[in-house]
Amino acid sequence: MKEKTYLSLGATAIQPRCSYKDNTGERTDRRIQTFIIPDFFVVSDLGLEKFSFGLGESTYWGLGTYWAEDSFSKYVATKSDYTTDDVMFAGAYAVNENISIGVAADYTNSYVNKKKKLSQQTWGGADADFQLKGSDKNAWGYRLSTLYKVNKKHSFGLMYRSPVDVKYKGKLYLDGLNGVYASQAYFAGASYETEVTSKTTLPQSIVLGYCYKPTDKLRLEFDTEWMDWSSIEEEKIDYPSETNATRLSVLNAGNPVPKDWHSAFAYAIGAEYKVSDTLRLRTGYLFHKTPIPQSTFETSIPDASSNTVTLGAGIDLNKNFTIDIAYAAMFYNKRKINNNVGSLSGVNINGEYDTFINICVLTLTFKL
Repeated sequence: MKEKTYLSLGATAIQPRCSYKDNTGERTDRRIQTFIIPDFFVVSDLGLEKFSFGLGESTYWGLGTYWAEDSFSKYVATKSDYTTDDVMFAGAYAVNENISIGVAADYTNSYVNKKKKLSQQTWGGADADFQLKGSDKNAWGYRLSTLYKVNKKHSFGLMYRSPVDVKYKGKLYLDGLNGVYASQAYFAGASYETEVTSKTTLPQSIVLGYCYKPTDKLRLEFDTEWMDWSSIEEEKIDYPSETNATRLSVLNAGNPVPKDWHSAFAYAIGAEYKVSDTLRLRTGYLFHKTPIPQSTFETSIPDASSNTVTLGAGIDLNKNFTIDIAYAAMFYNKRKINNNVGSLSGVNINGEYDTFINICVLTLTFKL
């Protein structure tokens, strides 16, 4: 049997836009950012009849928000970045013509960087800068999957993704301290840093999919995904090298932060039509239910339920080279918030949030 090997190289451009209106109608626009996410995959059967193997690298989890340092959000969040570098090692086995099973090991290298302002208004001082950096370069999970082909027209797929326990280690930086905070009784200077640790669990999920091919040219797909976001119960920061009770009283103000996220479903439908031997057109729709309750909603993750519309195409330039392009428009429901987040600093983030995201994808696939 001749070996079949495919190499895929791609990139995704994501540009979120978000605006906020307070209860008086004053509007604040979040800073516009564009994120470029590369990906790489290689799949081969190594000349084996029933086995296939894969290796891939991409970013499965990610977050980036940027509110101005003089905005309503400054004491809750200004710049927040959360990125992961995910590597997957996968294998699949065809039990027979109808049933295949797969297993994968997932390696996650994650990084977090959070900034905000620290209020010093009690003694008339200018705001200080708060920054937290952390990373975990050794988090692992796994996936299990199966594909059942009923016949040429109908097939079902099922995948389970395990939770991933992440343990961050990093540092907290405070700059611009003045007044009491800069005194010997507290941080003894304008700047301070200390080690931090934090734990979180990326959620487990289950995906069920169905594919229907009414003709050789048309393919319809439906899937639903359950994500167990209830694993995000709180955000707790520990300071293992700090023993001063006075400093810890400042550092632990509002710590831990309750999250109380809940599990949520997403539903999707897609279609692909084969126009010719070299051109395929695609479209789809996705509904995502937010897992974040109103009581713990905050500006670093201004999430809401969303509706996404997609368009795409696959073009075979020759028998060994394919280009796939896609565009997705994510329309988030406007969300009115009324909670106590930020009250510790004497501010509120209550009002209406409106988010929209542009997503563009380009993938090049080579048959080696």
